[in-house]
Amino acid sequence: MTKKVSLIVLVLLFIPLLLTGCVDKKKIDEIAETQKEILATLKSMEGKIGNLPKAAAQPSRPTIDYNKVHNLPVGSSAIKGNKNAPVTIVEFSDFQCPYCARLQPTLNQVLKAYPKDVKLVFKDFPLSFHKQAKNAAKAARAAGEQGKYWEMHDLIFEKYSTVNEAMFKEFAGKLNLDMTRFNADYSSNKYDNLIQQDINLGRTAGVTGTPSLFLNGKRMQRRSFDDFKTAIDAIIKKK
Repeated sequence: MTKKVSLIVLVLLFIPLLLTGCVDKKKIDEIAETQKEILATLKSMEGKIGNLPKAAAQPSRPTIDYNKVHNLPVGSSAIKGNKNAPVTIVEFSDFQCPYCARLQPTLNQVLKAYPKDVKLVFKDFPLSFHKQAKNAAKAARAAGEQGKYWEMHDLIFEKYSTVNEAMFKEFAGKLNLDMTRFNADYSSNKYDNLIQQDINLGRTAGVTGTPSLFLNGKRMQRRSFDDFKTAIDAIIKKK
């Protein structure tokens, strides 16, 4: 590559002389000296480029074992549906995640189709780039102290793309919550460790994004209503 570049440089340096017809030895000597300097510079640059560290290979994402049964205790998480149901859906979710918001009608459809056989456990997994996700989780838990967790959950997901702290208080008022109590619970740090426990549990189970779903401890690969129905029917049939 250096030879090609030097040849080009040499031709470019000679062009003005050729055009004027003036080619004296002194000028040629100056050009030759300039070319040596350029070649030396190019060689130095090539050496530096060759010594640059190679980009580290990006770590590959871990392979998910869809047959592994994970231990996912309910802990402090909210439950929707029959608490004694033989089938448990555990959802690791983020209140500002658009995919989580779009999943909610499907989950409600599943619970409606299996009122006795299925329950849903909601696990907080707020992602760092969703600035209001953790606050939304706290707002839902604060509403849960007054028996309105799922109502707050639904209101937040309806406005997931625009929620802010003022809206959480607006939702609390709409749900007729005791505002003094709600504000105190929401503003405290009482939920921080509980939310972190959900995050840690999710990471242990291989969760890296939301929504991540587990059916009786097994990771779900797909999440349409028919996918749920097929898996749930198979579990019920075995029982």
